[in-house]
Amino acid sequence: MKNLFKYMGIAAILLVGFYYTEKMSNIVINNSSLVNEINKSSSDYNVEAVSAIITKDYIIPGLNGYAVNVLKSYNNMRYLDTFNSYYLEYDKIVPEVSLENNKDKIIKYGNESKKSVSLIVKDNIEILNFSTKQNINITRLVDSNTFDKNSKYEQINNDYLEYNKVETMLNNNNVNKNICYIDNNIKDICLKNKKYLVEASLTLNSYNLASIKDKVRSGYIIYINDSVNLTDYKLLLNEINYHDLKIINLSELISEENKITNK
Repeated sequence: MKNLFKYMGIAAILLVGFYYTEKMSNIVINNSSLVNEINKSSSDYNVEAVSAIITKDYIIPGLNGYAVNVLKSYNNMRYLDTFNSYYLEYDKIVPEVSLENNKDKIIKYGNESKKSVSLIVKDNIEILNFSTKQNINITRLVDSNTFDKNSKYEQINNDYLEYNKVETMLNNNNVNKNICYIDNNIKDICLKNKKYLVEASLTLNSYNLASIKDKVRSGYIIYINDSVNLTDYKLLLNEINYHDLKIINLSELISEENKITNK
């Protein structure tokens, strides 16, 4: 029994010691000029989250925000003993209204602040080959026959007859973006599997280039019909370039991830 009380006493002393050590450490850190500088500067580097916009059945994705984590940032800088924004660490802030909680809504436009568009093609091999050679980030709708594990382009499951088979192919190659382009009979399947539902903002076909090229804007999802020739496709690319827009993968365009500019 004496030993029990002895060990309990030692444990109590250790706990009190740890408590006061941690408290003293916090006091030292909080009084550090470096911590004060991080606190003062954090407002210049914090990024507010942007909520998604919902209109009936449609949603425009929001953007995650970031808040400076003072303690982690301090630990990165304390050996330098000077403030350097490169070593700031952040905590992610999820938007109050987020795409992740509204996967039953349809994405027709990405967030326009990304200054980008996405291009989708299905079986237009000429366009696909040209885009691959030119390192254009095009997204292809695939089925069990057209999936290519060696492809350089992004691939989206569009096989409503063998949906599960293509899912397995994508998963086995770690390239499943969990996106559904809603055409044919695939929407119900994708809702069941909680995919991101996507619809084109514009469709380029064999006869409408003149009427749609001036409508291209940031955040647009443009479907390239199988009938489109390479000449019209190049003219569309010129229009996108004219508006100073990047072409990015569909998964990146609809993502709510937000880049930190000082990294």
